[in-house]
Amino acid sequence: MRSTRFRLSALAVGSFGALALAMTTVPAASAAATPAAVMNSLGSATGGHYLDDSGASVVTVLNNADAAKVRASGLNARVVKYSLGQLGSVKQQLDATGGVPSAGWGLDLARNQVVVDVYDATPKAEKDALLETARQHGDMVRVEHHPGAMSLFIKGGDQISNGQASCSNGFNVEKDGKKLLLSAGHCEKLGGGGPWNDGKTVDAVFPDEDNMLVENASGEGPSEINDGTKITEFADATVGEQMKRAGITSGVTSGKVTKVDYTFEAEGYTVYHEFCTTAHSDHGDSGGPAYDGGKGLGTLSGGDTQTSCFFPATLSAKRYGVTLPKS
Repeated sequence: MRSTRFRLSALAVGSFGALALAMTTVPAASAAATPAAVMNSLGSATGGHYLDDSGASVVTVLNNADAAKVRASGLNARVVKYSLGQLGSVKQQLDATGGVPSAGWGLDLARNQVVVDVYDATPKAEKDALLETARQHGDMVRVEHHPGAMSLFIKGGDQISNGQASCSNGFNVEKDGKKLLLSAGHCEKLGGGGPWNDGKTVDAVFPDEDNMLVENASGEGPSEINDGTKITEFADATVGEQMKRAGITSGVTSGKVTKVDYTFEAEGYTVYHEFCTTAHSDHGDSGGPAYDGGKGLGTLSGGDTQTSCFFPATLSAKRYGVTLPKS
């Protein structure tokens, strides 16, 4: 039997830290230059982009000539060894394993590597096979060892409840004039199903993805987080980006995005395309929002006591065709 911990948390006005790449830009010398545009002009000759400690965008390239082009556009450049295509190919090879219990992997574009995370709880045979695969790729892959296990944080919060479990809302959204709640799919799949706060479950996807859409029976749905932050757009997370997350157990905590396009397996379930951060979360925070100022980044899926991973809000919004409330 898969281990679950019921009472999930909720985070947004009016109403889940264990189960989010659009281009975030910062002002540069050339107003027309964005990381996305510059990387598009470079084609395959880039290792992606990230934000440095000052918040400035850095586009990574494979040679000095392209570095000069990037700098001429007004952005910072750094020459790296591997292209984004090479990193992505290794990540796809790892994905083809079908998931390894209590392990994960994703892209650390600031260090130009695929990072593989293994835990004490990762079964030895699977861990050994995963590490052997990692070794085949030399310094393109970095392995990090962690205590404990990757898990799903299912517990309390600013609640939406189905009478069996309490879940959380990440963001208030709308579609065709209807008020809706965007949260984590493992709430519905592992928490006994809706309705939630008398609102019918419209759809939920988990595993593979981790998103859920629920009717907002209250009719109230301002585009706001419980700490008063107004969310004005959904955006993809960028490695190096400073962010916050909120949950009933840990409150509001802050951290930095460390990995994108992250795959992990926890408690027998595999989720893809997450982003992970250094923001602390704990049991009771699951499903709550990750955000950077007015940008909604994702809903909390899983992790450990030092890492929180989120499913990207941009992917959930695209799947469901929802938008943020205008007020």
